[in-house]
Amino acid sequence: MEKSLDTGNFISIAHLTDTHLFAESDRLLVGIPTDASFQAVLAEVKQTLPNVDLLLLTGDLSQDSSIESYQRMRNTLNRHQIPTYCLAGNHDDLAVMQKHLPSEYVSLARSLNIGNWKIILLSSVVIQAVQGYLAKSELIWLEEQLNSEGDRPTLIAFHHPAVAIGSPWMDGICLTNQDQFWEICDRYPQIKVVINGHAHQDFDQIHQTVHNSVRCLVSPSTCVQFRPQTPTFQVDTLAPAFRHLRLYDDGSIQTEVHRLKSKQFSPDLQAISYSDD
Repeated sequence: MEKSLDTGNFISIAHLTDTHLFAESDRLLVGIPTDASFQAVLAEVKQTLPNVDLLLLTGDLSQDSSIESYQRMRNTLNRHQIPTYCLAGNHDDLAVMQKHLPSEYVSLARSLNIGNWKIILLSSVVIQAVQGYLAKSELIWLEEQLNSEGDRPTLIAFHHPAVAIGSPWMDGICLTNQDQFWEICDRYPQIKVVINGHAHQDFDQIHQTVHNSVRCLVSPSTCVQFRPQTPTFQVDTLAPAFRHLRLYDDGSIQTEVHRLKSKQFSPDLQAISYSDD
C-alpha cells in the first residue's frame, strides 16, 4: 500500500500497544478497565494529533484472544477512521485476529510505503510462550523487503523488545535471537528505527552495530504500566499512554510519549495477580 503525502515533510504516526482487551468490555486488568483506557487513549490521539497519518498497534491487542475483543477493537477503530496497522503479541491469536479484525480502516498487512518511508511489521510471537523469537522465515522475508526498497528510510515493528531494557525479569522474555536480527540490521543502513511493545514502559535508546546506528523505541501500554529498571515484575502508577512519531523525509525522527492526565485509570496495587504470561 502506497500513500502520497500532500502536506508537511513528515509522517505522523501514533504508536499504541498492549491494549489487553477482554471479551467483556468492563473487565479490569490490575484495576484498570482496559477497554475504557483504550478508548481514552484514542480520544487523546484525535485531540492532540488531528492530522495523524497512521495508527500502529504492536500486539497484545487482546488479553484473552476472544472474538469479541477483536470485533470491539475493529468497531472502535472504524469509528475513528484512521488507517491502522496491527500485529500480534504473545497474548493474541493470529488466526482469530485475521478473521475478525481487518476492515476498511484496519489492516494486518506486513509492510507499507508511506511518504518517503517503508514500514515493515514482523511477527516475534512464539506459540504458547511469553518470550519472542524471529523465525528464519521472518528474517528471510525481512531481508527481501529491505533489498526491494534500496535506500528508503525504514521503520521495523514487532512486539518483543529488540534490545535489553534494563529490567532483568523483562529482558528474559524479550526477543531471544537479538543477535540474528541485528546482524541483518547491520547490513542495511536505511533502517532508522525499531519499535516494540510488550514491556509496558517508555524506552528510547540508540543501538550501535558495527555499520549502523538504530533508534530503539518501546512504548507504554494503553492500560497497565510496568515499573522500569526493576529486577522483578512491578506495576507502575504512571497513566496509560501512546507514542507520537514524526518520520521526516530525510530519515530523521522525532518522538515523544503522551500520557493521559486523568487519574481514573490508576492501578489497584492491592490486588495485583497479573503477570505478562
